Parts: sequence; C-alpha cells; structure tokens
Amino acid sequence: MIIHFDYRPEYLYDALHELIRMAYPDAVLVREKNGQANMEIAIALNENTHIISIRGSIKDGARVTAEERSFELNAAEEGRRTEIKKRARIFTFRLLEEHLGQPVNSYGILTGMRPVKLIHRFWDQGMSAADIGERLQHEYQLQKEKADLLVEVAGNERPYLPDPETAGRLISVYIGIPFCPGRCNYCSFSGAVLHSYDNELRPFLAALRKEMEVIGVLINDLGLAVQSIYLGGGTPTVLSTEDMSRLFELLHESYISSATVEITVEAGRPDTLNPAKLRQLERLGVDRVCINPQSMNDFTLLQIGRKHNQEGVVRSVEWAREAGIKNINMDLIVGFPGETLRENMYTAEKILLLHPENITVHTLAIKRGSKMAEMGKAGAGASRVEEVRQGVDYFAAAFRQAGYLPYYLYRQKYMRANMENTGYSLKGHFCLYNIQMMEERQTIIGLGGGGASKFVNPGDWSLSSLYNPRNPDSYVESVETLIQRKVDKLKALP
Repeated sequence: MIIHFDYRPEYLYDALHELIRMAYPDAVLVREKNGQANMEIAIALNENTHIISIRGSIKDGARVTAEERSFELNAAEEGRRTEIKKRARIFTFRLLEEHLGQPVNSYGILTGMRPVKLIHRFWDQGMSAADIGERLQHEYQLQKEKADLLVEVAGNERPYLPDPETAGRLISVYIGIPFCPGRCNYCSFSGAVLHSYDNELRPFLAALRKEMEVIGVLINDLGLAVQSIYLGGGTPTVLSTEDMSRLFELLHESYISSATVEITVEAGRPDTLNPAKLRQLERLGVDRVCINPQSMNDFTLLQIGRKHNQEGVVRSVEWAREAGIKNINMDLIVGFPGETLRENMYTAEKILLLHPENITVHTLAIKRGSKMAEMGKAGAGASRVEEVRQGVDYFAAAFRQAGYLPYYLYRQKYMRANMENTGYSLKGHFCLYNIQMMEERQTIIGLGGGGASKFVNPGDWSLSSLYNPRNPDSYVESVETLIQRKVDKLKALP
C-alpha cells in the first residue's frame, strides 16, 4: 500500500509519521502526490496568536473520514511548538482510530523508544503514581494496561537510578564486538558475519585496544568509576580464549574497581559456548551472561537461521551454572512466522524449568534488509496481530506468576502489533546496565563496533550522544577520530 501524506506545516511530518506508520505498518508513505497512491491522509494546521485549528481527512477509495478541531494554546512562547505538536498528534491519532474503527496503538501518542523516561520525569515533578496513570490515559491516550505497566516498571527501576551526585561520578561502559558466527533471518545487519578470524577480527581488536587504552586512562585521570560493564555484539563469545583474556586484562587494568558491581557478556548464541569458555568468563570476573534461545521450538530455530536447538540451549545453561555464573538472562522473541500461542506456551514452560534470573521478552521487529523481510514474511494481518498480543500477554502472566518483575522496557520501530520489549527479573537480580542505558541518567561510554556513548548532565538530565560505526571496517578506519571525540566529551562533563 502507498499512502500520500499531505501535511502543513513542515514540522508536523516527524511528529505524525510514526502514528500513521503504526496504523498502516506495511504501507509506504510518500510526500509527493502520484497516481500510485492507494490512500491519502491530509493534516493541515492554521495558527494564530492563541487559537489553533487542525483539519484532517483520510481518503480510502470511496470512504472518507474528516474532522476539524480548534483549541486554545496554554503554553508560554518557549513551549508553544511542543504543545502544538502534541495536539496535532492527539488529533491525528483519534482520526486514524475513527477511520479504522479499532485501536491504533495501545501506547497512544507515545511512539518513542523510551516511554518510561516520561514516568521518571513526572515523578521528579512530585506526581503520584495514580496521577501519572491518569495523565497517561487522558493526555497521552494510553490504554490503561499499558499506563499501569509503565508506572510499574518505573517504580521497580526507581531505587537503582543515580542521584545527581553519584551520576557525576559513576559511569557504565559498553564494548561492542560486532561479529556473529552466522546471520539470523530477522537480522538486518549483514556486514559482520565472521568469515576469517585473522583477517577480520584481529584488525578490529587492535583498534578496540587502542580505544580502550586511551579512554581507560582518561576515566581514571578524571576520577570516574565504572559501575557496570556490558560486552555486547554481535556475539562476543566468538572471541578466542586468548583474545578474551587480553580484553579483560585491559578492563582490570583501567576500568574494573571496587565500584564495579556487574559485568555482563552477551553469550547470545549457544553454539559459541562450551564449558571451558564459561569457566574462563567466570574467572575473569563475569557475573552475568545472556544465553538467548529466542524460541524453544526446534522448527522455529531452524527457520530463523539459528545454529542450535533446544538441547543446546539447556546444555549451555547447565554449563554456565556449573561454571559459577551468578546471573543468566535469556532472550525470547514473540511473533516468529509459524508460532502461535501454543508455541509460546511451550517456550515459557521450557524456559522456566531453567530458572534464569532474567528473561527478556522481545516483540519481533522485521526491518528492511533482513532475510525475513526479503522473503516477504513481514506482513501482519489482524489475526496475526492478535496472536502476537496473546503471546506477549501470556509471557507476562506466566513470568509474573513465577515471581519475575518487569524492570525495564523499550520499544522499536517495525514491531509486530505495536507492542514492547520487556525485561523481567527475579527480585534482587535487576541488570543495572539495562536500567542505566534505558533511562539515560548515567553517562555510558560506548567502545568498539556500534558502541553508543551517552554523556549525561546530572543538573537537568540532558545528554549528548556519540555513536561508533557498527561496521567493523568503518570502525577501524575512524577509530582515531572516535577516540578524540570521546576525549573531548568526557573532559567537558560537569
């Protein structure tokens, strides 16, 4: 489907684009009118000093839905644009729901990745949980169950957020190893499938070592301390035991101290694990690993391009326990083609038998460039959307009943059924890095391929960001520039 999206003024495009995409997830939006468009959505806004008028229409063949609304501006001059955008989003959201005759997005007009940040902002302003829930439902159009979920997640996170004093002293570190032994069919990044260890990984590790050495010295010179470290990817466990040891030598030399209370390694692919590798990680100080089956149905694992089966997942968890790893996270994905509530129930049953401390439930996001999108499996009819919602709801109920608490949450573009990704944890085992990374109240230094750095000002929780290229070759070529930019940002921290 092609939709001609006609809007005025220009700044409305970004404010409204995601709402329309959520209503029509498989559509292509075009700005210029052409004969190929199946639909037309028009939003026009007229401004004067105090009164704003919005007109909107949706033309779908012979069917037309049209509305017009006026409202009085209440914000001061500096908040005028923000209020106008919010009003336009609410208007468009309701117009879409009226035209479709069904809910568009259970999160209302919230389309960003980090909706829980809004809850913390409200709490900072002194609002109660009940008042926040009411505001989410009425001002932001959330369905009650999603408003309640956001408030619950924020409440579970709240004790772990730094105050302004500790936020200026404690940081976290992410190290990206953007290589995998193979490419899953839902992955949109094809550039880092490991073909030659010597020709691909070794130049990358040399550049990473250079970045780690310079930033490690500066962290200590500035009197900063690292609270948590996360080795992500890709799949960091593709590293040889020798290279993993060298990487941790640097970490223990410049990053790890008595303030470091959590070290995670993304051991996401069970086919990269063995008892010796897990024992090595434990000796090096790793206390949390992610072993990510995505599903416990062997047929699904084969279809999505994983190189392991259910037996390999169980064996890897047993090895991690025998090695003494204290915390295990397991990632699951809802929405794979061919999986229904029955398959989700089977996965939940098998995962709970393994008693992981953390379980992260993702809603499938099929992105352009993935093999799954290329194979034409990105569509989601009404029945499929309902299956995904049932799966997400079932996992939530099953894990809550088993004693798990939702402790962090985020959303992505192209998610099936416009749902969310939720991390569940047994009490006392929350992943600190996940909380700090998602709520952005602690400076995080991203090193390596795809590392995202967030430099936080504790005075007002504002931040600036820097991103390392995910492509290994691009990272190696630009590492000197990346280092200097991080040095400048760190030295400018309040």
